[in-house]
Amino acid sequence: MKDKQPIIKAINISKSFGVTKALSKVNFDFHKGEIFSIVGANGAGKSTFIKILCGYYADYEGEIYIDGKLTKFQSPRDAYEAGIQVVHQSIEQGIVQNMSVAENLALEMIVSPEAPFIYEKKKIIQRAKEIARKMDLEYLDMEQNIQDITQSQKQMIIIARALARKPKLLILDEPTSSISDREASMLFETLYRLRDEGVSILFISHYLAEIKKISNRVGVIRDGKFGGLLYQPLEISQIVKKMVGNLQSVLERSYDKKNTKKLVLELKNLVIDGSSEPINMKIYSGEIIGLIGLIGAGKTELAETLFGIRNSISGEIKLNGKSVNFKNIHQAIKQGIHMVPENRTVNAIIPEESIKNNITLPFLNFFSKYGVLLEKNEIKASKKMIHEMGIKCEGYNALIESLSGGNQQKVVVARWLLMKHNIVILDEPFQGVDIKSRRDMSQYLMENTKESSVLMISSDIDELIDVTDRIMVMNKGRILSDERTSQIDRDKLLSLITQEG
Repeated sequence: MKDKQPIIKAINISKSFGVTKALSKVNFDFHKGEIFSIVGANGAGKSTFIKILCGYYADYEGEIYIDGKLTKFQSPRDAYEAGIQVVHQSIEQGIVQNMSVAENLALEMIVSPEAPFIYEKKKIIQRAKEIARKMDLEYLDMEQNIQDITQSQKQMIIIARALARKPKLLILDEPTSSISDREASMLFETLYRLRDEGVSILFISHYLAEIKKISNRVGVIRDGKFGGLLYQPLEISQIVKKMVGNLQSVLERSYDKKNTKKLVLELKNLVIDGSSEPINMKIYSGEIIGLIGLIGAGKTELAETLFGIRNSISGEIKLNGKSVNFKNIHQAIKQGIHMVPENRTVNAIIPEESIKNNITLPFLNFFSKYGVLLEKNEIKASKKMIHEMGIKCEGYNALIESLSGGNQQKVVVARWLLMKHNIVILDEPFQGVDIKSRRDMSQYLMENTKESSVLMISSDIDELIDVTDRIMVMNKGRILSDERTSQIDRDKLLSLITQEG
């Protein structure tokens, strides 16, 4: 049972970036023993509010009280010392490269001012094991380099480290975007335990089913303003309506997609690694194909093979009826195969560059004449994609890092849809993207996929059912089914996705 008096109280929080008002008089309370979620469309102001709460922005308007005392954080360290722990959406921000698993788990012990001058490996490993045990991570090799483990394992390490401090307020920003359903269930059980122990938890997720499942209350930020509170029992339709208003206008599809049935991509007995079976696949023009499977099913490995990042072991890839064998990414792009990678922070975003440069970089030769860049044409193209993709920003010259996570994702997708292509591969394109932005991107794909094709890779059934023509199930390197989306049996699909052996 949560306390009646809030442990943290945020009153009239406002924040501007130049002429843009990111937040305007937002009010939220945080109680002990409660899981409180904040929702809002991409660019609504959620990330800005979180950054104020954890000391990243000191130049805001409004008041923050902790245990009834007016507080003003000047740095993230101040918030950390006050008991506010945050697990950011970007996994790479939460780990220290070239350190071991143990060192990342026991990082506080290493960087503490009280840390001994002599490196005590045994004590670090012992402490790391204690932290790992609470999240059932003892199976990890503590001496393994952090770079050699999976994204989901890195995410669980970051969360485990945050929980080790027994925080007053634990902020989780999209914590399940890179972990499996099993790991997410384990995380939820841990959050329930922490809640029952009196911890206040702020949970941010675009997966509304998760919000419905674990939240005691839900706060809404809409266009930078307080959009109301929702209480259990919750309905997803309730949350969506508070976030974006009447969804009917978002869901309407006023287009006629004509499939010319031209075979664009064909895979014949393609073996992508030593443990996988031959893959056979056909994708036609005008189609959006969904590829679904659990983490480790081989989806990303297949995408990387098609994009020239890795070589296949055997088999044939045919593009528009001709056999191709891409040795590198450049060759794949030249043949009209474009790809939005799974991890935008590491593999897609160009930090400290403008939105324009992030959109046009792979295709600068198209905006050049006699070796001279025609920036006017480049600006025109980037403005067009910003408008058509509904990217919320100050302008084409705004820095990519000034955007919300979902709008950054739109920029990455816009990059690979900018130029004519045969097929675009989208690997988990909706990670950290709210329902309205997801529909914006989906509608653009459906309206602009006539001569080309889309291969959309996801681990979320609802994402694929919403937009695809066919859905293929991949399990341990095998394609187990290929069915029209309109005829999908969800129970059968789930059975195939989770099938063992």
